[in-house]
Amino acid sequence: MNPCPRRWRQVAAVALGLCAFAACGKKGPPLAPLRFVPAPVTDVKARRSGHEVRLQFALPTANLEGPGPVALDRLEVFAVTVAAESADPPNRDLLTSRYLVGTIPVKPSRNEGEPEPTAEGATDQRPAPGEVTSFVEALNEATLKPQITTPAPPEVVPPAPAGLPAVAAGATTQVAPGVRRVYAVRGLTRGGRPGQPSARVILPLVEMPPAPGAIAVKFTEAALTLSWTASAPAAGAAAPVFNVYRPDGNTPLNPAPLAAPGFERPGVAFGTEECFVVRTAIVTGAVTLESPPSATQCVTPADIFAPAAPKGLSAVGTTGAINLIWEANTESDLAGYVILRGEAPGDTLQSITVTPIRETTYQDTAAKSGVRYVYVVVAVDRAAPPNTSPQSARVEESAR
Repeated sequence: MNPCPRRWRQVAAVALGLCAFAACGKKGPPLAPLRFVPAPVTDVKARRSGHEVRLQFALPTANLEGPGPVALDRLEVFAVTVAAESADPPNRDLLTSRYLVGTIPVKPSRNEGEPEPTAEGATDQRPAPGEVTSFVEALNEATLKPQITTPAPPEVVPPAPAGLPAVAAGATTQVAPGVRRVYAVRGLTRGGRPGQPSARVILPLVEMPPAPGAIAVKFTEAALTLSWTASAPAAGAAAPVFNVYRPDGNTPLNPAPLAAPGFERPGVAFGTEECFVVRTAIVTGAVTLESPPSATQCVTPADIFAPAAPKGLSAVGTTGAINLIWEANTESDLAGYVILRGEAPGDTLQSITVTPIRETTYQDTAAKSGVRYVYVVVAVDRAAPPNTSPQSARVEESAR
């Protein structure tokens, strides 16, 4: 029997195996595209002011896994009110259409260096990835009524946060102590694929702190100063802090909550009315509870602040005249200087300049030879009526 055919059959079998392993150079079916989802939103905070809850959070800038621009098309905000004796719901129950309270469209992400698309005559108000945005929910009888009421074992129910008033109160109805509203936010892709939810914020529905009283606003040449009185905290509650607002504003004028009842705002616009309200606040972690606003207090600053007295006045007598020189004032609203003169030793000083002069030198050519004169200089500003500085130091001199 000839062994050659058998050997050729073995070689052919090996070749077929290699061909199958390498797919004989043919392309296989295409791989499914990568399905990115956005990373969670971060820095979620809640501030309740009266009947309104304002959530604030930072949009993600990256996908949960994988490179490229973040696949973020919109945000969903979920909220549910939980009874005191009930456990907070798991995500599979919370992140459903039943508890969806709002949707926030997001500006499309752009590649690095890509210009921002703009429609002529329109401004895109949607938040962009990486920006901080907010969502506002109005509290009412429906939102304050617990939606989850099934009793849970005591060890499952989260304890009430420390430092808050014990008595609960709603916007339009009283609610039992321990009732809370649970918030979470998540991002979705354009195709509707959800990313991971944010950390939750638990808002206790407790009694709100009282508003401050006796608001007063004073002004100086450089700043406005507010003061107020504060009520003693409720039993078991943390020491209050304070936020200052415009009457129609949502963002505090103070960068951080104020531990003491007082606030200074640099800058004054004379003749322009400015109004303020103050709220008492209790801060626990990511939650801030604010009182109703105080009574509105307004002030219209007036320029009642005189320039400084001119310095460095000196006098030199010459033939038929006395020359004066002094240092320049630095006030931005300076109108000029007025020269006052009298005969030594006790004559009443009278102005010898009809209008304020801008120069810091003056030649008195009306001085009589041999008579000793006393001079002072005062500065005036452009206020109406003008403010006059104290007098400069006196100098005495005679013309030759």
